[in-house]
Amino acid sequence: MGALKRVERVGKRLLIKLLTSVVNTPSMTTDQVLAQLPRRILVIRQHNQMGDMLLAVPAFRAVKESIPGARVGVLTARINRDVLLNNPYVDHVITYNVRNPIGWLSLIHKMRRNRYDLVIILHTVSFSFTSAALGLLSGARIRIGSTSRPFGNSLSNSFYHLELPLPSSVELQGMNEAEHNLYPLAAVGIRTEDLAPLLVPTVENRAWAESFLADHARPGAFKVVVHPGAGKTQNIWSPQRFAEVVNLLAQKLPINVFVIEGPRDRYPVATFCGLIEPPHSVLRGRQIGEVAAVAQESDLVVCNDTGVMHVSCASGATTLAVFGPTDPMRWAPRCSNLHVVRAGDGNLQRLAATTVFDQALSLLRSGVARQ
Repeated sequence: MGALKRVERVGKRLLIKLLTSVVNTPSMTTDQVLAQLPRRILVIRQHNQMGDMLLAVPAFRAVKESIPGARVGVLTARINRDVLLNNPYVDHVITYNVRNPIGWLSLIHKMRRNRYDLVIILHTVSFSFTSAALGLLSGARIRIGSTSRPFGNSLSNSFYHLELPLPSSVELQGMNEAEHNLYPLAAVGIRTEDLAPLLVPTVENRAWAESFLADHARPGAFKVVVHPGAGKTQNIWSPQRFAEVVNLLAQKLPINVFVIEGPRDRYPVATFCGLIEPPHSVLRGRQIGEVAAVAQESDLVVCNDTGVMHVSCASGATTLAVFGPTDPMRWAPRCSNLHVVRAGDGNLQRLAATTVFDQALSLLRSGVARQ
């Protein structure tokens, strides 16, 4: 650990001690919170995992459905800003991208000028002191959020007017992450039956995708989008296997291949492109909304268990995802357009290309009528 990082951690611990010693938030009951009739609401989820953000979309939907007339803002990391733009359940997005004191002052100003009635700190797998502090700095009249007690501290008691429950380890077994996000909100009557994610490309995103596909897609051929990379190494099925699937498909059907390359995907994409036989084009460095728009116009997206899977599913594209060690019952989005192939023992290297090919071919042939 570098010296700067150590100083940062020490400073954060001191700040936590200082704030918890001076912050004394009075407790409120659920009825007292609801009696305030909150309409201007900020949800804080500043973490930078794209998949986790899309799994939280049902929670935003629940706020809109359960509180008539609510105006919902979301504070999120810069990487997730485009994921939420144009979403009907999010009225505005505030980007968390603080690098210096001026950035903090600007962020606080953006939050406070909205005069929020209620701030919801939405976390499930860990407690974020930064999120709790942002809730305090937002100036919202009421602060609620998931309890921090399962994570070994009582900070949420100091910062929130109302601590929301989290499921026990027994309850969490078999619970999808979308349900996990909704669990604490149910305590204040915020619910939805729709667990599907949603990502809505803008008009500009769709126009770019239409132009791109018009220039690169052969008429009459199936449009197959492939993402052979992943942010987590353990979630990467080998690019050689992906290439085998595509080459087998090309022997059965005319296909165009569109390859998505993210910041960490240079090696798997280069390997994959060097092995495939059908024509292909690479989407490199494109906005998330543009990638989603291309996925929407495709016949099939084949990918690893990664952020692109969540983007593809949320856009409504027919998606075939390869899962290894991660349990899809727990972490896959809940939507009918997702199809999963999982390595039986969680070891991706033992998953045969023919298994994925069979599923991909079946999905493409079932959609022939749409051609």
